[in-house]
Amino acid sequence: MSLTAEDRQWIDGLASTGEGRERTCQELHAVLFRAARFELGRTLGPAGLSRPDLDDIACQSASDALLLVIRKAAEFRGDSRFTTWATRFVAFEVKAKVRRHLSRPTDLPLWHGLGQNLAASGHGPDIQAEAGELADAIRAAAGNRLTARQQAVFWGLLGGEPPGVLGLRLGLTVNAVYQTMFRARQRLRAELSAQGFLE
Repeated sequence: MSLTAEDRQWIDGLASTGEGRERTCQELHAVLFRAARFELGRTLGPAGLSRPDLDDIACQSASDALLLVIRKAAEFRGDSRFTTWATRFVAFEVKAKVRRHLSRPTDLPLWHGLGQNLAASGHGPDIQAEAGELADAIRAAAGNRLTARQQAVFWGLLGGEPPGVLGLRLGLTVNAVYQTMFRARQRLRAELSAQGFLE
Protein backbone atom coordinates (compact mmCIF):
# COMPACT_ATOMS: atom_id res chain seq x y z
CA MET A 1 0.00 0.00 0.00
CA SER A 2 1.38 3.43 -0.93
CA LEU A 3 1.99 5.97 1.80
CA THR A 4 0.11 9.25 2.00
CA ALA A 5 2.00 12.52 1.86
CA GLU A 6 1.45 13.02 5.59
CA ASP A 7 2.72 9.53 6.41
CA ARG A 8 5.76 10.06 4.22
CA GLN A 9 6.45 13.34 6.01
CA TRP A 10 6.53 11.58 9.36
CA ILE A 11 8.79 8.80 8.06
CA ASP A 12 11.18 11.20 6.36
CA GLY A 13 11.26 13.47 9.41
CA LEU A 14 12.23 10.62 11.73
CA ALA A 15 14.87 9.44 9.26
CA SER A 16 16.41 12.89 8.89
CA THR A 17 19.05 14.49 11.11
CA GLY A 18 19.48 17.76 12.95
CA GLU A 19 16.65 20.21 13.49
CA GLY A 20 14.27 18.41 11.15
CA ARG A 21 14.44 15.20 13.14
CA GLU A 22 14.22 17.10 16.44
CA ARG A 23 11.09 18.95 15.31
CA THR A 24 9.46 15.74 14.05
CA CYS A 25 10.19 13.97 17.34
CA GLN A 26 8.70 16.85 19.34
CA GLU A 27 5.55 16.90 17.22
CA LEU A 28 5.16 13.13 17.41
CA HIS A 29 5.76 13.15 21.17
CA ALA A 30 2.90 15.65 21.53
CA VAL A 31 0.63 13.32 19.54
CA LEU A 32 1.66 10.34 21.66
CA PHE A 33 1.24 12.31 24.91
CA ARG A 34 -2.36 13.19 24.00
CA ALA A 35 -3.00 9.54 23.11
CA ALA A 36 -1.52 8.45 26.44
CA ARG A 37 -3.77 10.85 28.36
CA PHE A 38 -6.79 9.53 26.45
CA GLU A 39 -5.78 5.92 27.16
CA LEU A 40 -5.33 6.69 30.86
CA GLY A 41 -8.79 8.25 31.03
CA ARG A 42 -10.32 5.31 29.18
CA THR A 43 -8.54 2.73 31.32
CA LEU A 44 -8.91 4.28 34.77
CA GLY A 45 -12.11 6.29 34.41
CA PRO A 46 -12.83 9.40 36.51
CA ALA A 47 -11.70 7.84 39.81
CA GLY A 48 -8.12 7.25 38.77
CA LEU A 49 -4.79 8.79 39.72
CA SER A 50 -3.96 12.36 40.65
CA ARG A 51 -3.31 14.90 37.87
CA PRO A 52 0.48 14.98 38.50
CA ASP A 53 0.63 11.17 38.41
CA LEU A 54 -1.44 11.08 35.23
CA ASP A 55 0.81 13.63 33.52
CA ASP A 56 3.94 11.81 34.66
CA ILE A 57 2.74 8.42 33.41
CA ALA A 58 1.51 9.95 30.14
CA CYS A 59 4.84 11.66 29.54
CA GLN A 60 6.84 8.51 30.31
CA SER A 61 4.56 6.41 28.11
CA ALA A 62 4.82 8.88 25.23
CA SER A 63 8.61 9.02 25.51
CA ASP A 64 9.05 5.25 25.57
CA ALA A 65 6.53 4.81 22.75
CA LEU A 66 8.41 7.41 20.70
CA LEU A 67 11.62 5.39 21.01
CA LEU A 68 9.78 2.27 19.83
CA VAL A 69 8.24 4.12 16.90
CA ILE A 70 11.65 5.45 15.83
CA ARG A 71 13.13 1.95 15.95
CA LYS A 72 10.21 0.38 14.07
CA ALA A 73 9.43 3.18 11.61
CA ALA A 74 10.94 1.18 8.75
CA GLU A 75 8.31 -1.53 9.38
CA PHE A 76 5.41 0.86 8.75
CA ARG A 77 3.56 -0.26 5.60
CA GLY A 78 0.72 2.26 5.44
CA ASP A 79 -2.15 -0.04 6.41
CA SER A 80 -3.39 2.82 8.61
CA ARG A 81 -2.39 6.41 9.20
CA PHE A 82 1.11 6.73 10.63
CA THR A 83 -0.13 8.46 13.78
CA THR A 84 -2.75 5.72 14.31
CA TRP A 85 -0.05 3.09 13.97
CA ALA A 86 2.27 4.99 16.32
CA THR A 87 -0.32 5.45 19.06
CA ARG A 88 -0.77 1.68 19.32
CA PHE A 89 2.55 1.57 21.11
CA VAL A 90 1.23 4.01 23.70
CA ALA A 91 -1.52 1.66 24.92
CA PHE A 92 1.01 -1.02 25.86
CA GLU A 93 3.26 1.48 27.61
CA VAL A 94 0.39 3.04 29.56
CA LYS A 95 -0.90 -0.28 30.87
CA ALA A 96 2.55 -1.44 31.91
CA LYS A 97 3.35 1.79 33.71
CA VAL A 98 0.00 2.02 35.48
CA ARG A 99 0.39 -1.54 36.75
CA ARG A 100 3.86 -0.71 38.05
CA HIS A 101 2.61 2.50 39.66
CA LEU A 102 -0.34 0.83 41.37
CA SER A 103 1.66 -2.15 42.62
CA ARG A 104 4.00 0.01 44.69
CA PRO A 105 4.02 -1.29 48.27
CA THR A 106 2.27 0.67 50.96
CA ASP A 107 3.74 1.39 54.37
CA LEU A 108 0.44 0.79 56.21
CA PRO A 109 -1.08 -2.65 56.87
CA LEU A 110 -4.16 -3.19 54.77
CA TRP A 111 -6.30 -3.60 57.88
CA HIS A 112 -5.03 -0.38 59.50
CA GLY A 113 -7.82 1.46 61.29
CA LEU A 114 -10.50 -1.17 60.69
CA GLY A 115 -11.43 -1.32 64.37
CA GLN A 116 -11.74 2.46 64.59
CA ASN A 117 -13.95 2.54 61.51
CA LEU A 118 -16.24 -0.15 62.89
CA ALA A 119 -16.54 1.71 66.20
CA ALA A 120 -17.11 5.14 64.66
CA SER A 121 -20.84 5.07 65.39
CA GLY A 122 -20.44 4.23 69.10
CA HIS A 123 -18.54 6.02 71.83
CA GLY A 124 -18.69 3.67 74.82
CA PRO A 125 -15.77 1.43 75.82
CA ASP A 126 -17.91 -1.67 75.33
CA ILE A 127 -18.60 -0.71 71.71
CA GLN A 128 -14.91 0.05 71.16
CA ALA A 129 -13.93 -3.33 72.59
CA GLU A 130 -16.47 -5.24 70.51
CA ALA A 131 -15.39 -3.39 67.37
CA GLY A 132 -11.76 -4.24 68.07
CA GLU A 133 -12.63 -7.92 68.52
CA LEU A 134 -14.65 -7.94 65.30
CA ALA A 135 -11.83 -6.24 63.40
CA ASP A 136 -9.35 -8.83 64.67
CA ALA A 137 -11.75 -11.62 63.71
CA ILE A 138 -12.21 -10.25 60.21
CA ARG A 139 -8.45 -9.88 59.75
CA ALA A 140 -7.82 -13.44 60.98
CA ALA A 141 -10.65 -14.89 58.91
CA ALA A 142 -9.39 -13.12 55.80
CA GLY A 143 -5.91 -14.52 56.36
CA ASN A 144 -7.16 -18.05 57.01
CA ARG A 145 -10.12 -18.44 54.68
CA LEU A 146 -9.44 -16.25 51.64
CA THR A 147 -7.13 -16.92 48.74
CA ALA A 148 -4.37 -14.40 48.01
CA ARG A 149 -6.45 -12.90 45.19
CA GLN A 150 -9.55 -12.70 47.37
CA GLN A 151 -7.55 -10.95 50.09
CA ALA A 152 -6.17 -8.44 47.61
CA VAL A 153 -9.65 -7.65 46.29
CA PHE A 154 -11.29 -7.57 49.73
CA TRP A 155 -8.75 -5.23 51.34
CA GLY A 156 -8.41 -3.14 48.21
CA LEU A 157 -12.14 -2.42 47.98
CA LEU A 158 -12.42 -2.00 51.75
CA GLY A 159 -9.64 0.58 51.56
CA GLY A 160 -11.59 2.58 48.99
CA GLU A 161 -9.68 1.60 45.85
CA PRO A 162 -11.93 2.00 42.78
CA PRO A 163 -12.82 -1.39 41.19
CA GLY A 164 -11.39 -0.33 37.82
CA VAL A 165 -8.05 0.70 39.32
CA LEU A 166 -7.93 -2.40 41.53
CA GLY A 167 -8.70 -4.65 38.57
CA LEU A 168 -5.97 -3.04 36.49
CA ARG A 169 -3.46 -3.51 39.30
CA LEU A 170 -4.40 -7.17 39.78
CA GLY A 171 -4.90 -8.00 36.10
CA LEU A 172 -8.66 -8.57 36.53
CA THR A 173 -11.71 -7.25 34.75
CA VAL A 174 -14.12 -5.16 36.82
CA ASN A 175 -16.63 -8.01 36.63
CA ALA A 176 -14.02 -10.43 37.99
CA VAL A 177 -13.31 -8.01 40.85
CA TYR A 178 -16.99 -8.03 41.85
CA GLN A 179 -17.25 -11.82 41.54
CA THR A 180 -14.12 -12.28 43.65
CA MET A 181 -15.46 -9.89 46.29
CA PHE A 182 -18.78 -11.76 46.37
CA ARG A 183 -17.03 -15.09 47.04
CA ALA A 184 -14.74 -13.50 49.63
CA ARG A 185 -17.72 -12.05 51.52
CA GLN A 186 -19.45 -15.46 51.47
CA ARG A 187 -16.41 -17.12 53.03
CA LEU A 188 -15.95 -14.41 55.63
CA ARG A 189 -19.64 -14.44 56.56
CA ALA A 190 -19.54 -18.21 57.06
CA GLU A 191 -16.40 -17.98 59.19
CA LEU A 192 -17.70 -15.09 61.33
CA SER A 193 -21.04 -16.85 61.79
CA ALA A 194 -19.25 -19.99 62.97
CA GLN A 195 -17.40 -17.86 65.56
CA GLY A 196 -20.63 -16.28 66.81
CA PHE A 197 -20.04 -12.79 65.46
CA LEU A 198 -22.99 -12.99 63.04
CA GLU A 199 -26.39 -14.52 63.55
